[in-house]
Order: sequence, then structure tokens, then C-alpha cells
Amino acid sequence: MSQKKLILQRYGNLLKEESLVTMNDKILPNTFVLEAPEPFPGYFGYYSDIPSDSKPLYIYLVLKQLYTLEEITRATQNIKKYFGTNFNAAAGTVSIYNKLFHIIRVRHLDSFDQIADLQQGYLDQGLEFKKKPKNLEGKAIIRLKKFFMLEEIEDGIYFDLDEKDHGYFTIPHKLTWKHFEDITKKAKNNWDHSVFDAAIGHIHVDFGIRDMIRIYNPNIDRNYLLDVRKIYLDRIK
Repeated sequence: MSQKKLILQRYGNLLKEESLVTMNDKILPNTFVLEAPEPFPGYFGYYSDIPSDSKPLYIYLVLKQLYTLEEITRATQNIKKYFGTNFNAAAGTVSIYNKLFHIIRVRHLDSFDQIADLQQGYLDQGLEFKKKPKNLEGKAIIRLKKFFMLEEIEDGIYFDLDEKDHGYFTIPHKLTWKHFEDITKKAKNNWDHSVFDAAIGHIHVDFGIRDMIRIYNPNIDRNYLLDVRKIYLDRIK
């Protein structure tokens, strides 16, 4: 008899670093949209089987102001009733060159031609976009407010059911970004299978917070995730 899968829906945050560029085409005029050409900088073979110009991977619609999670969630819910693609959207912020922008992160569009239509959908829902500044390009710290669909394979170890090749494991306490970067660098320098991308975050569980690390690798499986977890836990004091 097969073991029943434990599927969990959780709300939480994810913090990661990506290189972003300003989009100039396929968007509404005079709006500010950022794209991550290499969304998993720690994994260098990301485009080995995905043509980089085939579809948008990670798009960031920059908002004119801070909107509540409820406003963005309701707008997204209404747009999904008619929009042709089951896209994924998350509210958050992008910090680049010491400037903070409020954003909607968009995943799973079928083509770049859908971006302007999606922007118009959010405009129709009352959300406004920031006007396009001079081109920005560089490393950014991205914080997302996310809803997670997780399969718990062991206590505190999860696979993401919405995002392929993403795994998570809980850690004893919150790490600063600098501490996390330092541990990740040491982990990669001392392991033969260290081609992965990592991010930090947390989920809300039982009226509390559980800190975690997200690992991306297209060859991820249970054993790989357990091995990465051991390497991090050995270095987290």
C-alpha cells in the first residue's frame, strides 16, 4: 500500500538575489518592467534545455505604490478568471542600487506578448504602474510574499508542487542575508555536487514562523536535498 502524500498549503516569504534588466519591448508604454534573464544565478546551466528567448521566465511588474497583499491577490484572482494562461503572481519588493520598488513577480506566461495584456488586466483592477526610468541593470535583492504548495517528504523537508525542481528544508533560526551568503559560498567550495541555486525564506506554521532554505537544481531528488541540508545544518550555528 503506497504512503499517502502529505500536501501542505503555506504562506510565507522568500528572499533571493538575481541580476535584473529593464524591459523595453512587449510592455505597455511608459511602464517599468524588470526581467531576470538568469533567474537561478547559482545554477549555471539553467538554459541548457530552455531557449532563452522562448518565453518570459521571471518578470517583475513595478508598481506605482505599495498595494496590500489583499489588493494584489484579489486582482490576480479576478484576472485569472479570463486570462488564457494559468500564470503565477506574487507580491514583493526589489532593491537595486539602494532603491526599493514594490512589484508583482510573474511566472508561467506562455509568451512575451502576454505581458502587456496582463498589465492591462491589473490596471483594470485599479493597480497602477511606475513610470519607466532610465534603464536599470544589476544585481537586486528580491523579497516575495508567497503562497506555497508543498509536499512534505520528511519532517521539515519539502518539494514544491508549483515550481519544478525546487526543494526546501527548515533551519533552526533566521539567517541574515550576509550570513546566508557566507554559508552558501562555503558549502559550494566544499562539495563536489554544488551546482545549485539557493534562497532563504520562511513559512507560517501553527501561528509561528519556520525558517527555511530553498534549493533549485533540475536534477534535485530526495537524496540530493538531504545532502544539501546536512551541509548547511553543519555550518549553521
